[in-house]
Amino acid sequence: MQYRKLHDTDFDAATAFLAKHSATCMVLRGNLRAAGIERRRHPLSGNWFGEVAPDGGISAIVAQFGNGKVFVEVGDQKAIPKGLTAAFIADPLKPVSGVFGDADAAQDMLCQLGLEDAAYAINVSDVLYELDLSNLIVPQNARADDFQMVDAEKIDRNTLLRWLRAYEIEALGAEDTPSLDSKIASRLVHALDARTMWGLIVDGKTVSLSGFNAIVPDMVQVGPVWTPPEERSNGYARILVAKTLLAVRARGVKRAILSTDSDAAAKAYEALGFEKVGRYRLALLK
Repeated sequence: MQYRKLHDTDFDAATAFLAKHSATCMVLRGNLRAAGIERRRHPLSGNWFGEVAPDGGISAIVAQFGNGKVFVEVGDQKAIPKGLTAAFIADPLKPVSGVFGDADAAQDMLCQLGLEDAAYAINVSDVLYELDLSNLIVPQNARADDFQMVDAEKIDRNTLLRWLRAYEIEALGAEDTPSLDSKIASRLVHALDARTMWGLIVDGKTVSLSGFNAIVPDMVQVGPVWTPPEERSNGYARILVAKTLLAVRARGVKRAILSTDSDAAAKAYEALGFEKVGRYRLALLK
């Protein structure tokens, strides 16, 4: 096996490998499809490294993107090949800001990088859920006129920024600092440009927000999902997520995944038909 940096000529092999393990690598699939491997000026471009067989097949990937986050996918292996970690360490894009992927593989990567005792904003092993969209359980009132889904660009920009800030702090352990504002503003611009975020309107008021943080033709990854505290316990997030999934199902998307460590959110997703398929680690350094 070779452990090396990947190039555009590896695109098809990387795409085929990731497609076999979609539940734990949707960000990798989405970024690869959007930016390729060596399109350096694309906002989703990164440094890609792989375990490559003599015939060009790929059996493990580590990739780092412009925000410093590292995503790992090792398929059926139980750990990150040490040669692959060494290849990444020899040519990182920037200092590591976090590691994401299958819970065990991501934890192994943290250990190989010497980060097991680092200070984290969040380091959790979420329950990973998957749904065949043909089995989507649509809430009775999801199609009612009282609940309208609108593109996020039609929602007040300050509301979006405030809600995304609250989401980052509550769900991802972000520190409430001025630098968070620029991060959120950039994320919002990308979501609005890609048209991957929507709001739920009830009685003329926006009550919930949902989006997709990774999209490929056959699959979406749900997130972020946010309902302000004063609007919770009304089923708004469940209705909005169902509406977004109905919309992409009509365009041919077959599956959806998401992860959560919230019992309340888990109940809402299970009510839509999502089933547990594993665990996914989100580890963000302070």
